[in-house]
Amino acid sequence: MPANSVILLFNGLTLALALTMLLLTLWQDASTPSNQIFALFLFSVLIWASGSLLARAAAYVNAGDSSVQLGLVLLDIGFMSASITIYVYSAVITSIRGHWFQITAVAGFVLIAAYQSLLLITETPRAFEITSTGLLNYQLDAPASIIYLIFLLSTVLLVWQNRRKIRAQTLRLGILLFATAQLLSLISPHFRARGTPEEIGSIATLLISYAVVRQQIMVPLLGRARQVEAVRDVGLAITSRLNLEDTLSAIAAQAASLLDADGVAIFLKREQALEVAAVYELPAAYLGITVPIGTGLAGTVAAEQRGRRLDDFRRDWHGEADLPLAREAFGAVLCVPLMFADDVVGVLLVIAGRQGRLFDREDMRLLQLLGPQAAVAITNSRLFEAERKLSRDLVAAKDQVETILTSTENPVVAFDRKFRVLVANPAAMKLFKRPEASDAAGEYLVTLVPNDLLPHDPRKALHALWRHRAYTYDISTQGRSYLCHIAELGRRRGEGWVAVVNDVSELKELDRLKSQMIQMTSHDLKNPLQAAMSYMELLAEDGEAVMTDDMRDDMAVVWTQLNRMYRIISGILDLERVRSGTPAFEACDLEQVLKRTVDELADQVRAKGLELDLTLPESLPLVLGDTQQLGQAVINLIENAIKFTPSGGHIDLRAEASASWVEISVRDTGIGIVDEELNRVFERFFRGQQRGLTNAGGSGLGLSLVKAVVERHNGKIELNSAVGVGTTVTIHLPVADSVEMNKEQP
Repeated sequence: MPANSVILLFNGLTLALALTMLLLTLWQDASTPSNQIFALFLFSVLIWASGSLLARAAAYVNAGDSSVQLGLVLLDIGFMSASITIYVYSAVITSIRGHWFQITAVAGFVLIAAYQSLLLITETPRAFEITSTGLLNYQLDAPASIIYLIFLLSTVLLVWQNRRKIRAQTLRLGILLFATAQLLSLISPHFRARGTPEEIGSIATLLISYAVVRQQIMVPLLGRARQVEAVRDVGLAITSRLNLEDTLSAIAAQAASLLDADGVAIFLKREQALEVAAVYELPAAYLGITVPIGTGLAGTVAAEQRGRRLDDFRRDWHGEADLPLAREAFGAVLCVPLMFADDVVGVLLVIAGRQGRLFDREDMRLLQLLGPQAAVAITNSRLFEAERKLSRDLVAAKDQVETILTSTENPVVAFDRKFRVLVANPAAMKLFKRPEASDAAGEYLVTLVPNDLLPHDPRKALHALWRHRAYTYDISTQGRSYLCHIAELGRRRGEGWVAVVNDVSELKELDRLKSQMIQMTSHDLKNPLQAAMSYMELLAEDGEAVMTDDMRDDMAVVWTQLNRMYRIISGILDLERVRSGTPAFEACDLEQVLKRTVDELADQVRAKGLELDLTLPESLPLVLGDTQQLGQAVINLIENAIKFTPSGGHIDLRAEASASWVEISVRDTGIGIVDEELNRVFERFFRGQQRGLTNAGGSGLGLSLVKAVVERHNGKIELNSAVGVGTTVTIHLPVADSVEMNKEQP
């Protein structure tokens, strides 16, 4: 076949290929920059091939100079456009978008376009000759050739320097081959006349087109199954590990292998920040670096809960850098959140170096498929480590509890909701007259514990345990006194109980001796005190006529101190009577008690210049108690308020009732109590600061007596105070019906 026929055939094939690929590209996706530039490249190749075909066919059939000139014009335009677009396409697919690139592309295009336009305007003919064999030998303009040469050499250099960013080897080969074809056309008239550049360009265009079609159509269609399988294999490799550190290392290594990345960093969420927990092919110094959520690329991805893909970290990311030297070292970056149950557990950052590969949408999809598996693996590892730590803690706690139970002298028994013994320490076994080394676990409580050690009223005990989750009762056995405290076992109600028995024999004996001594001492002091007060009265009456004013003042001081001593002794006796005696419980009408108290203290209130108000509901239920003791408790509260409220103040006595409780409160506008004294106000003989008051007096027993009376009546007392505002004391007493029903305290 003649050489010209071969050239024309290749030109025709190139023309058909360029047209077909142009239409396919426009149909597939013309929205991305790379596809738009590729379409322009194919259009340029189409013009180049059309011009070459027209010029060579005209020369072959001797159709005239005008036809050859027209073909050469189209050939020049196509050659120019192909040189520029192949350069721009190479820059786009390698993500080169610097200012120098834009300046070079625009300046070159403007210069060549201006030069070609000048040739057309001046109608400067292209120099050519037709050989005897019909070959077309044409000349290229020197200025344009220099610009073409710059673009082609820049293309070769660009592709070679960024070869890792072009994943398809066929695409790299096609671009380099196309640039070589154009270089041959520029530097070799012999190859240019024989049409060799067009033939090589046709093959190069075929390779480029095949690579683009394979990457955008064939690989997504044929490679999905392999990609999913690869992700599955990676997921199996990740989830097969339970140790958190091993899991993180496996995730980082598998992600780098799957995406051919240069480095991987894994951030884990710690409260409101992300911490680098694992790295792959990155400096170990990165470990432990924290990034607040919402800051940096990883923090932004965690806050937005969606992945990001950057072709150039330094160019495309305008926020704070996540890691040191990131702008200097990072190229393309993929970053996805690790989500578990709609919550971010971490962030996976995959990195390529400055001269590394580019990540595409398929890479992003693969990483997003890997992310949930990584999140599940991390969560499982955390749960496993937490469970393992809990198991270790439980074993240690069990050993400690066993050591404590074994060494303690107090009997301790734990039993479940069916009253089967869980554990009983040696002291308990000794109290139950069983061998100390025996194991009572599994026995029923009633078979292990003697009847005299069980609660006297089991129904009352069960009711208290259910209502209050605790119950305390006295035990007397073998000449000893014990106090048994039963409390709930565990956090769930009814799971079981634990009983601790304390030997209080010595304490009870000491308390008895103390009470006896106080009573004896108080009685012994009270008798001579009353005699002294009687003689003071006689002395005041008989010596009234001869007394001077100084003598009267001295007598007043003596009377004041005698009265103070009398109050102290009376308070001690009243307190011991309440604590040790048995109150005469009966149905008490608190309304009458409160009214009688107000009447008794009316003179003291007026003398101090105070106001006392009584507020009662329409109906106040009866309480079961000792009327005298309850009245004395209310009197003590009001007398305290009178003592510590300056003249002009106000005292409010109020009673309120509910279905189960009666609430009596005494509120004053006195000096208040400082915070440091609030925990001591119910101690015997404690007297707080009397700021700004003179002759407030008091024995320090008033509130102690009130508390003792309230507790003897199964009640509760509360005190609230603020300095300079006043004090409120509230007592709660069960109504007569609820006492028998053992209602829960407020």
